[in-house]
Amino acid sequence: MRLRLMALLGVLMLCSSPFLIGREQAYGQSTQVDNARSALVQAFVSVQEADLQGASLGQISQLADSLNLALRYEENATRLGSAIYANESLELSNATAVQALSFSNAARTHSVFDQASAYSLAVVAGFGSALSVLEVHRFNDFVRKIRLRRIRLG
Repeated sequence: MRLRLMALLGVLMLCSSPFLIGREQAYGQSTQVDNARSALVQAFVSVQEADLQGASLGQISQLADSLNLALRYEENATRLGSAIYANESLELSNATAVQALSFSNAARTHSVFDQASAYSLAVVAGFGSALSVLEVHRFNDFVRKIRLRRIRLG
């Protein structure tokens, strides 16, 4: 009797093991899809930040294309339960986020350089204007001397 109970328990465990393995696999795939989805959201936020920092339209378009492809991979991973698509989406999302960060930093550096150039030009123009206002009487004297020389020579 005891042997029969152990055999029945063993058969029951063998029969239920595929269900347990399937659930673990499904849980692992769900985790991979969730990771891919969160990486996709992070990449989207990075692309938005790059756009706000002033990245060019071509760069943003390239990043948007990469995001769309990563989204398609993530949708396929969700629909098919495929870890391969989830990993592709995760890798592409991470690469897109890094590229967006690079474009954002380049745009920020470019805008700082433009601002520094504009402020420098404004300071030079201000000094030039002040100098011309203060020294306009010397310029008038110089013009008179040149006219007097022309009159004397002529």
